[in-house]
Amino acid sequence: MTYSTKKRTPSRATRHALGLALAIAGFSAQAQTEAAAPPMAAASAPAEATPAAAPSQTRVRYLRMPQQSGADHLRVVRREDTVGRVAGQVALNVAFAVLGTGAAVQGFSKDGLGGTTLEALRDDPVGVNPAMSDLQEALSKIATDIYRRRTETALATALTDGSTPEEIEAARQSPKEADSPLVPGSWHLVYENLMGSDELFRLKYGASLGRAGFMRPPIGCSYESEPLAWTQWQADGWQRLREERTKIVARCVEAIGAAPENRW
Repeated sequence: MTYSTKKRTPSRATRHALGLALAIAGFSAQAQTEAAAPPMAAASAPAEATPAAAPSQTRVRYLRMPQQSGADHLRVVRREDTVGRVAGQVALNVAFAVLGTGAAVQGFSKDGLGGTTLEALRDDPVGVNPAMSDLQEALSKIATDIYRRRTETALATALTDGSTPEEIEAARQSPKEADSPLVPGSWHLVYENLMGSDELFRLKYGASLGRAGFMRPPIGCSYESEPLAWTQWQADGWQRLREERTKIVARCVEAIGAAPENRW
């Protein structure tokens, strides 16, 4: 028997069936690949939250009264300041006696003398009145917390009492400045003894939150150091003055910060 070596060609129907099978197999493989791949949303990193705006600060205002000239910087009251003041008063009393008016100049305290500023501390922050620097900053932080709580209360009320959108937005805002100002008092190095030559000086400081005329009386703080020789105050770049100044700020923050919130 003789066999033919010619290669058989598939029929048209066979070729059509084979192509359809390959197409179905390719579609199935693609579907499996897409199912195995993680969704794009899951693969992407979550979007970062937009940071909240920093809360506004309510600052305590530094208020120097008209008669407080020179209160911004440390002043030194020396013996000669008192001697000069006494001599002036004696001269005025003599003049009143000659004129027969019967008037007399009232006495005074050395703590009320203006004194003189120190050239050595002109550009040194340690000589600046704490009420216009460190103390003001520390009390402004307390004021910010107090007024934030007030704002939260006002906003909660506005959201439930039928306030208009404008009124609600106004209630949402914290004031930039506290109602009660910070008023400086004494900021002096005052001689200790009028007689003698001991050269002792005591650092004195005072300040208050609020002012006369308000329904709420001012909240005051005061501080006096131990008397020290002038050379001790000057030593090591006025190091003792820097230490005492830190104590002053801490003392006043404690005293004023402990007052009821309605005094702010």
